[in-house]
Amino acid sequence: MSEKYKWMTEQEYMEEISYLDKLLRDFCEGSDLYPYESVKTNIKTLKDIIVRVHKRKHYFKVFHKEMITSEYKETALYCYWYLKLRPLWIEPDNVSSERINEKFALYLYISLLKKYNEDFSLKDGINISHIRELLYSFRFRDFTKESMILMLEPYYYEYLKKKDAVF
Repeated sequence: MSEKYKWMTEQEYMEEISYLDKLLRDFCEGSDLYPYESVKTNIKTLKDIIVRVHKRKHYFKVFHKEMITSEYKETALYCYWYLKLRPLWIEPDNVSSERINEKFALYLYISLLKKYNEDFSLKDGINISHIRELLYSFRFRDFTKESMILMLEPYYYEYLKKKDAVF
């Protein structure tokens, strides 16, 4: 790691844990698939994910001419690491228990699109068959961090175009 890298403070780490926990709670309450209380999180793995995303943000800054990591890039990185390291689980008696990490990553993905595109709906660029394809891909196909970022970036540029006609 570059000598310029500054490790996260305990407060930054706790804020990120809190933010991810809020997203998990929202996911559970909004989907009715999993009661929040039944979802278990491997805290060591979650910390590893948070640190990896933090380091990647530093990497963009150092090796890509002070590139700022947009929330789209950050969300893509979280999606990637949730799929790769699988920090969430529930008791195996739930039929869809093995898909919780994929469904949570999809929730992060779609939540970001809704957040910055007020008019976003399932009809706007992502439909049910696309969602099924993403879930299948999240479960059985290989992704790189860069490919995950590239999946979300077109939506980011659309958002920028809406905000600034010159863009």
